[in-house]
Amino acid sequence: MAGLLPKDDGAFAYRGVMLDVARHFTPLGEVRRLLDGMALLHLNVLHLHLTDDQGWRFESVKWPKLTTVGGSRSQTIIGKPGNYASEAFNHDLHPENYLNKYDGKPHSGFYTQAELRELVAYAKGKGITIVPEIDMPGHMRAARAAYPELGYDGVQWAVGTSWGVYREVLRVDEAGLNFCRDILGEVCDVFDSPYVHIGGDECPKVEWQDSATAQKQVKELGLDPNSAEDYDKLQRWFTSEMAAFLKTRGRKLLGWDEIIDGGVPGDCVVMAWRTWTKPAERAVKLGVPIVQAPTTLYFDHAQGPVEDEPLAIGPGATLEQVYAYDPLEGVQDKPELVLGLQAQMWSEYIPTTSHLWYMAFPRLIAVADIGYYGAKRVPYAEFLAGLPARVKELEALGIVGHPLPK
Repeated sequence: MAGLLPKDDGAFAYRGVMLDVARHFTPLGEVRRLLDGMALLHLNVLHLHLTDDQGWRFESVKWPKLTTVGGSRSQTIIGKPGNYASEAFNHDLHPENYLNKYDGKPHSGFYTQAELRELVAYAKGKGITIVPEIDMPGHMRAARAAYPELGYDGVQWAVGTSWGVYREVLRVDEAGLNFCRDILGEVCDVFDSPYVHIGGDECPKVEWQDSATAQKQVKELGLDPNSAEDYDKLQRWFTSEMAAFLKTRGRKLLGWDEIIDGGVPGDCVVMAWRTWTKPAERAVKLGVPIVQAPTTLYFDHAQGPVEDEPLAIGPGATLEQVYAYDPLEGVQDKPELVLGLQAQMWSEYIPTTSHLWYMAFPRLIAVADIGYYGAKRVPYAEFLAGLPARVKELEALGIVGHPLPK
């Protein structure tokens, strides 16, 4: 399994960072700058989160309105309506409500296939594989804004302007499957990664449960349309169809850990993020390879006291806590199934690249050392002593991160 990526001297084969370009678009030049920084640190995978409710960034020749319509939103939520401990914070599936404030400014952008091919070649020259993600069957609001027929009801929605989880998802009958095969086929033509990420996270089943078409599908699969759990199995069936298609293109399906909630969907790799559901342990017990991506490695979270830091989604791990992370924790008996680890740069609260560098570094240096040196990495005090020189190398590239601990 590890052999799917080019072999090097790293302790773990997969040493990655995920960049969310859907919520806030990142210009190509800045993506190249990130690749330059990754190369310095021996990080070897850039996972591009190309689509979400708030924007579609991958050019499709077959479905052009995905970018001409789905690539732009009318405005963007600013600040936060509250915090996780407050009843004022919006936990609804459909997050737009009177509490939200917006900037009133359109936000748009997408990458052409030609630009992405050039980016793939640039990354390859630095020993980095770009793993593309097209999120499905949830997080499809931008796609449905472009093509209402991708939903069961045909309702015309706008591209999402707030964060959170939207209830509008993809139809998963033959019409939806054909759309996904078209898009994933184009993705495979552009990217040479052995893995293609299909998301699979945070997919509400409300529309499926209300749809006569989906209810019929559930019955045809021998499942109970009145059982909420069986709609997880409908998602598993959908995911297995995508895995089978990707296999015909010589690729392996990668997805967030929700893809195994209804059972293993064929040949796949799980990206384990929901620590509260113990996805890594569940996956390896089922014999499924994993990439560790826990909330400790969510760098859209603050790396110091929230009140002293720029706007972030919430409190997060310090540099020392990140450096102490062990990808084998809880799965030591199946180390061969742990491909590696990945830091997540979700961009809801990261609107600029200067903010991106501030949130990512120096924590990303710690992730890089965990991945490359594993258990043989130096003690934390020695790591800290060597950071100033490494930070200067990054600053020479134009990457200025968070101040180092004193």
